[in-house]
Amino acid sequence: MHLLPRLLGAAAMLLLAIRPAAAEPTRIDVRVIARGAKFLGGYTAPVWVTLTDADTGETLARGFTSGTTGDTQRIMTGGKDSGGKRSSADTAVFRTTLDIEGPRRITATVTGPLSQAQATTTATSTHWVLPGHDVTATDGWLIELPGLIVDIADPIAYRWVTAGETVPLRVGVTMLCGCAISQVGPWRASDTEVEAIVTSNGGALRRLPLRFDPASATFTANIPTQAAGLYEVEVRGWVAASNNAGVAHTAFFAR
Repeated sequence: MHLLPRLLGAAAMLLLAIRPAAAEPTRIDVRVIARGAKFLGGYTAPVWVTLTDADTGETLARGFTSGTTGDTQRIMTGGKDSGGKRSSADTAVFRTTLDIEGPRRITATVTGPLSQAQATTTATSTHWVLPGHDVTATDGWLIELPGLIVDIADPIAYRWVTAGETVPLRVGVTMLCGCAISQVGPWRASDTEVEAIVTSNGGALRRLPLRFDPASATFTANIPTQAAGLYEVEVRGWVAASNNAGVAHTAFFAR
């Protein structure tokens, strides 16, 4: 008479033991910082973030970071006065909440800055995320992007000039976060090499060093022309201290 209740109780306990664990909401903050500089923010769409399951390839979340480039002093001192936290309340971040039932190995892929196609780069990072354990402490999931934004202001692409004319070359160079290079700021022009590689009609390369003009905060040089034809210009920027590089191209015609 007492066996059936016992069997039913044992069956109930077994079902509870094998029932899948309930999913737990787990918050994740992803921030992207420019190597040697500040966070990527301030644009309408600074960085595209995708979170995927590293084992299955399933897309778990995706979206843009949103916010500012952050506090310069806090970032450049490594957050020494804030427990190592470099981000502040308004710093650019991608926030999401995942409902996960068990540990998942997750890959974050970040691509930016999206407003500067010639400087856009991608980085990935993978680590375990545990149910109910938010990835939000200090700067959250922090990913670094290397590079420089090199932007040729003059000459504009496919401009026509007269053969024999000297063509002014003017180039803007910033850190990947858009932070300006200057003579006295944290990102120094004296630490930045900028050169142009010029070819005419597919001929031999000519290398032209660019000098920094503090009045316009740009790097400048003059390109001499001789024969008529197509002149192609590749500008390369390099900061040895941070291993940051950037490249941009333009071309013009002489007749």
